Amino acid sequence: MLKVVLDTNAWVSAWLWGGVPSRILLLCKSRRLTIFASEVLLGEIKGVFSRPKFRKVLERLDGNVEQLMLATRQLVTICPNLMITCPQLRDPDDLIVLGAAQAAQVEVIVTGDKDLLVLANFEGIEILSPQGFLDCYLFQE
Repeated sequence: MLKVVLDTNAWVSAWLWGGVPSRILLLCKSRRLTIFASEVLLGEIKGVFSRPKFRKVLERLDGNVEQLMLATRQLVTICPNLMITCPQLRDPDDLIVLGAAQAAQVEVIVTGDKDLLVLANFEGIEILSPQGFLDCYLFQE
């Protein structure tokens, strides 16, 4: 089974706006792939969902941060927190995603973050946009 890590922006997009990233969550629910996350990555996701700018979106969806995090935890397989270095990475916060991907030995990181996408590959792990992931792995509906 294909193993992936979703960056925080993919989780936010999937849960709050649907679209392409939500299709990746459906693939996980149907057991066509496994999504991994470390506790550090889950903490970052929770922090982003807790930002005031998302409060109205959560209210419109009749949800809250705790519900989203519970749903997220139900989908992911927890992997170890791995501290890594990547000198060519502009944003050190993205090391959390790379560390989770390396710890879980995934095939793909799915992200909308240009700082990660520019790498294209990290230690043999492909880095793709949500649509690029669906296109590359032929998960067309």
